[in-house]
Amino acid sequence: MPNPKTTNKWPLGALLPLGAVLSGLAMAAEPVAAYPDGTETVLEDVKVKAAPAQKPNRFKAEASSTGGKTEMAIRDIPQSVSVVKKELIQSQNAFNLRDALKNVSGLTIAAGEGARTGDSITLRGFSANSDNYLDGVKENGQYNRDTFFIEKAEVLKGASSILFGRGATGGVINQVAKKPTGKTGVTGAFTYGSYDFKRTTIDAESAYQNLSARLNFLFQDNGSFRDYNDTQRLGLAPSFRVKVDDDTNVDLSLLHQEEQGVFDYGVPMYRGKPADVSVNTYYGFTDNRLMDTDTNVATVALSHRFNSDFSVKNTLRVGAYERNYLTHLFGAVTDKGAASTVARTQALRRNVQDNVYNQTDFVYKKPLLGFNNTLMFGSEFGWENYDFKSKNSTGVSSVSIFNPVLTASSTGLATDFSGTLTTDRYTKAQTYAGYVLDQFEISPEWKVLVGTRYDQFDAQQLDRVATDRFSRSDSQWSPRSGLVWQPDKVQSYYFSYGTSFNPSAESLSLSESTANLPPEQNRNFEIGAKYDLFGGRLSATAAVFRLEKTNARTADPNDSNLTILAGEQRTDGFEFGLAGEVLPRWDMSMTYAYLDAEISKSNTVATGTVSGLSKSLQGMNATNVPEHSGVVWNSFHITPEWEVGGGVFYASDRYADNVNEVTLPAYARLDAVVAYHQKHYDVQMNVFNLADTVYYESGQTRSALPGVPLSAQVTLNVKY
Repeated sequence: MPNPKTTNKWPLGALLPLGAVLSGLAMAAEPVAAYPDGTETVLEDVKVKAAPAQKPNRFKAEASSTGGKTEMAIRDIPQSVSVVKKELIQSQNAFNLRDALKNVSGLTIAAGEGARTGDSITLRGFSANSDNYLDGVKENGQYNRDTFFIEKAEVLKGASSILFGRGATGGVINQVAKKPTGKTGVTGAFTYGSYDFKRTTIDAESAYQNLSARLNFLFQDNGSFRDYNDTQRLGLAPSFRVKVDDDTNVDLSLLHQEEQGVFDYGVPMYRGKPADVSVNTYYGFTDNRLMDTDTNVATVALSHRFNSDFSVKNTLRVGAYERNYLTHLFGAVTDKGAASTVARTQALRRNVQDNVYNQTDFVYKKPLLGFNNTLMFGSEFGWENYDFKSKNSTGVSSVSIFNPVLTASSTGLATDFSGTLTTDRYTKAQTYAGYVLDQFEISPEWKVLVGTRYDQFDAQQLDRVATDRFSRSDSQWSPRSGLVWQPDKVQSYYFSYGTSFNPSAESLSLSESTANLPPEQNRNFEIGAKYDLFGGRLSATAAVFRLEKTNARTADPNDSNLTILAGEQRTDGFEFGLAGEVLPRWDMSMTYAYLDAEISKSNTVATGTVSGLSKSLQGMNATNVPEHSGVVWNSFHITPEWEVGGGVFYASDRYADNVNEVTLPAYARLDAVVAYHQKHYDVQMNVFNLADTVYYESGQTRSALPGVPLSAQVTLNVKY
């Protein structure tokens, strides 16, 4: 008889029959049943067929947290949403966020106006420079965002101030960070490529009882196809999750990224287009190419579920951003044919930005009148401080456009902020907001989304050079509504209306001409469709929209030094996308956008750099907005081990200045990828710009930034 006492170990005699049974099932042997009298009977065969494992869809996303204040199925969101998953990012070796975002329809990379550095984005014809978010909370510092710590990038397009407050005119960019999963493992990636490109990333995680942790690490050191350019980047992103109980989690995440690089806007414009020089030609100064950034972001999020219907999440974020850099900007061109020269300016600049944001979001899911209903409501409080200094160098000489002879900086190089400064200002801003948003299911086929947000946005600025003080206080309601019709599980059609506002101090800057202006107002009308094909493996999306700015800032016709709200700007557009599996071994991501962006009303007059004539901005196309743009990316698994793929990035020509005299030419860039996969490692080679096409990613009135020429990178991924 076995010992009746409870024991932590199974008796050997009990394990042996169990092992025999398991072995018998594995060998499809006939099972035997024993009866108390010792007789045996042979049971009939029982065939068990396991359901095939569902393979994750590499490029297609099912849900997004950016279209609402909770995770929602994309088909339920009455607005255009693009999701760039980490699998697509890895397939393209898109190490910078702006490279990953090239897969988003209606989005273009812009040159930094006013010597802006870091990511500069245009969405549906409107600037989105201050519309960057991390896990749904504002993260708007100026730096080059890396993808080493993100799971995916989500872009919600159209006016969306109900969710995000000020800005959000053309849309918002929301990075979703990698978080602890409760698993244990480590992945390392090592890349070497053209121009001495070296990059290492590590993604490690572990768990113990109620604590799980994850660490993402980055180190990058690379040269460039641009002369005198190099970059060193270091990143750390640890994250932790504490499971307090079954209903409560505390998440802590940190991001530290520092970078040393070069301020470089590329080549000068000549006679309305980029100068016909080699793409590596540099026009700056050989001895001083300062551009240092230091970014630190800390986030604490508390999530609690009161019951199955009601939950809350409170997020506190503290961000600190510092930039020190020497600008190098082009001035007027002296046109002498082959002997033409271009003026240059140089300035030492420093800005320090500190943010504190607290965001509380409640979600209540409870049927109402017998119909499914999700109520979302909450509040946001934010404080931002911005200190900006600039000092011009003196004696900066012009340089030849077609045969530049580079020298050291002038004797008047600005090396510190002593003496007379060009700019010295301190701005602080406060945001207080509350919102309510409700998704009501009229029937299984019809859903309504409606809500509004109220913002109080205050800003104060001290100009230490002119000893001026400016302040501005704005209050704003931002309604949003949408109707969704889903006749079956694969079709979803919607109409939406959304609004947004742009206060004068949106980018933390005020002036005498803008301090007394109320916010600009925007509205977005959109009709769209979302359709699943091939059993849900492939999704197709399409949208037609009109985005309007109804009271744009423009010059006062009675005093050109003053600004009034009498202009109008609109973008009419169409977007189309495919994402998912065309066939079981064929993954595709395709996007296309047609944008007609026009300044339909304006009193502002500007002088053309080509004609020298004064022209009204009314009727001009918006800058940096190609009429046609798109990306097609394919990935084929020839065998389980071998993968080949590639794609085309395309943009039609677009204007780089506001009077439409300076043009960036159209381009199509062809990339390719080959990868070999094993259980514990992958080897991948990416080739960029296979045709070695000369093209320009971005530009402004006097400069154009060339895109990468033919180049390659090889990456080894190791995983355990």
